[in-house]
Amino acid sequence: MTETQTAPTPAPSAKTARDISDALREHFPAELVGKLPRITCGACSQNKGQCGDHRKKKCDECGVYTTPKHIHIDFVGHADVTNRLLDIDPEWNWEPFATDENGMPILEHDRAGNPVGLWIKLTVGDVTRIGYGSCPSDQFEAVKVLIGDALRNAAMRFGVALNLWAKGERQDPTAENAIASGGKAARRLRKGEEPERVTDRDWMLAMFQQIQDAQNDAMLMVLEGECKTKYDSHALTVHDAKSLRAEIDKRRRMLAKATQGEGVAAGAE
Repeated sequence: MTETQTAPTPAPSAKTARDISDALREHFPAELVGKLPRITCGACSQNKGQCGDHRKKKCDECGVYTTPKHIHIDFVGHADVTNRLLDIDPEWNWEPFATDENGMPILEHDRAGNPVGLWIKLTVGDVTRIGYGSCPSDQFEAVKVLIGDALRNAAMRFGVALNLWAKGERQDPTAENAIASGGKAARRLRKGEEPERVTDRDWMLAMFQQIQDAQNDAMLMVLEGECKTKYDSHALTVHDAKSLRAEIDKRRRMLAKATQGEGVAAGAE
């Protein structure tokens, strides 16, 4: 190799897991780190960024016209996260956790039918991890925002901009999604109305992992029972229940196929 030549970039398969992890976790330069306001007043959050005590004004730091009752969350945009993934693995890919009969991603909706959540699988360097994107119920172009937020969330599981996520959580432990408005106003249920279903994301991620690790149908039946208990206690959304059901069915098919293969091999002997 001559001095003017440069060594070719190794394919992801030729890199070690540590190489990929270290490259993904590199800090982003300051010029790529933006500021997003996180509203800390529940009344402002429920009233388009202002309330009787706080009126909207332009923030000198983030430039957003909103309530003065907010903190700032450092973040890296969807495009810059995508660029990092492409640098590390040009063949990276993502897919929704569940799709409908038309092959479209199944989204989580609020009571008014607005899309507010999306579970995805992100694959980088032949490793797949789960991510979740969320947005406010009145979000403009919600699907685009959900995809971008889900990619950032899943990429964080690989270490992308992890230092910024950690800093944001220390500032506000409820602010995992920087784009969502802070604070929720509680209200009394109407007659005959069910409590709102809210999924514990950590439980959801752990359940997905247990399903993928299940070695037989008996284990899957136990996990099915746990999911049903969660759903019956309103601790699991309809969307997430469908996603878990799809994953259980997928794992059950994989186990059945493996068993059939073993049977054929035994017969051949």
